[in-house]
Amino acid sequence: MDALIEIGREILKVRPGSKEDVARIKKLVAKRFELSKIPSDVEILRAWRGREGYDILREILRVKPVRTLSGVAVVSVMSSPAPCPHGRCVMCPGGVETPQSYTGLEPAAQRGKQHKYNPFSQVLSRLEELSEIGHDVDKVEVIVMGGTFPARDESYKEWFMLNVFNALNAFGRRRFKPDRSLEVAKRRNERAKARCVGVTFETRPDYAKEKHILEMLRFGGTKVEIGVQSIYEDVLAKIRRGHGVDDVVTATRLLKDSAFKVGYHVMLGLPNSNFERDLRMFKVIFRDERFKPDYLKIYPTLVIEGTELYEWYRKGLYEPYKTEDVVELIALAKRFFPVWVRVQRIQRDIPVNVAIGLDKGNIRQLVHERLRELGYACRCIRCREVGHKVKDFVKDAELVVRRYRASRGVEYFISYEIPSYDALVGFLRLRFPYKPFIREIEDCALIRELHVYGKAVPIGVRDSRAFQHRGFGERLLKFAEEIARERYDRIAVISGVGVREYYRRFGYRKCFEYMVKDL
Repeated sequence: MDALIEIGREILKVRPGSKEDVARIKKLVAKRFELSKIPSDVEILRAWRGREGYDILREILRVKPVRTLSGVAVVSVMSSPAPCPHGRCVMCPGGVETPQSYTGLEPAAQRGKQHKYNPFSQVLSRLEELSEIGHDVDKVEVIVMGGTFPARDESYKEWFMLNVFNALNAFGRRRFKPDRSLEVAKRRNERAKARCVGVTFETRPDYAKEKHILEMLRFGGTKVEIGVQSIYEDVLAKIRRGHGVDDVVTATRLLKDSAFKVGYHVMLGLPNSNFERDLRMFKVIFRDERFKPDYLKIYPTLVIEGTELYEWYRKGLYEPYKTEDVVELIALAKRFFPVWVRVQRIQRDIPVNVAIGLDKGNIRQLVHERLRELGYACRCIRCREVGHKVKDFVKDAELVVRRYRASRGVEYFISYEIPSYDALVGFLRLRFPYKPFIREIEDCALIRELHVYGKAVPIGVRDSRAFQHRGFGERLLKFAEEIARERYDRIAVISGVGVREYYRRFGYRKCFEYMVKDL
């Protein structure tokens, strides 16, 4: 314990500027105290909890700061293994003991299995882990993973989401009595220590119909990631996907007209496709107004033993892309990705040694190196987030408005940006919908997303170096209301349960699962 306290004192005295400097201090003190091993950052923070200087030390030792640079702490929760409603795609590795479309080796899948897929223990343990390694977890985005959640049994879904909210509400409390009602748990979360700012569901295009959307709304949903995989009918048929392109188009429109954020999962190198077709797919996705997702995950097809695709590969009927093909393809595609899309992932989170195809785990880094060689830089949201690009507070943020047509409606991407850094401070997605099927919002302009970037700042705290809580959100909201007033008398926000209090401050009231304001 004395050594841990001394390491903390030295760090606070020197204020090291890098992890390497911290490591040097730890080695020197460990040698002085004749320790058998170098203490971890977590051990140092545990020893210092409650002492003066803890918050500064926590900031210096913050582990994996990228986890909260987007302004929220992300917590993934895995549903239990269950068969896919349509059968099994030829490339799917999911099995009896593994959630569909997962190998079981992904970190989230392993955590799920470790906790026997219990949502309460998965969420609570992850919150405690993130908090312990130096992250603020009062604003949490929950991602429900494990396959097509809307296809699960009704009672299972209700139990699962109730326990997700119970876990959020239990965080930071010594005594906690779990709620038996989902609605009660959601109301309690509006003022909880770990507030849910959004819930993301993974689903198939044919399981994003009206009834599924209403259910996801009731579960606190704000974003849906659709397993699109391809926009070519012959490719979808070849892999036995069980849905068509029309399902993708319809799901995209219904979700946007219900104010959801929409993400696509697409796969490269599927059977019946090739380099040229895949490159064209990206152009179509962002130029054809039937598609235009807000988020994108790119997964190069991997050949995994036990799948039907593996048998095709073994017989010489299929050949996956090599690493250099994937890097070149994504680099070429990124040149025309719009500034309003966020590329979340470009590789599955599994070890490269369990699959045939890619032989490197740093595809994103290789893509950006290739982009620089081509004389380009990616301008998607993720690459321009202010938390990644600007360390200190800069006061020259400018308001920018971009208008485009998508899914038969009109979208406004309203943002604050710092031109000198090409950095994105925050943005708002405003939609003039085509034809909402939900009666409560049929005459409303829709705010589908409001996000201010930078390191997560605790609710109610001001940090002069941070962008959160500096009024950017309020300014974006008021500007969106001005634009909406030209065509609508009301405006609705799809709000995370834990953000409802924020919107009440600006005159919004709860209407169904939305926050609505008369203009």
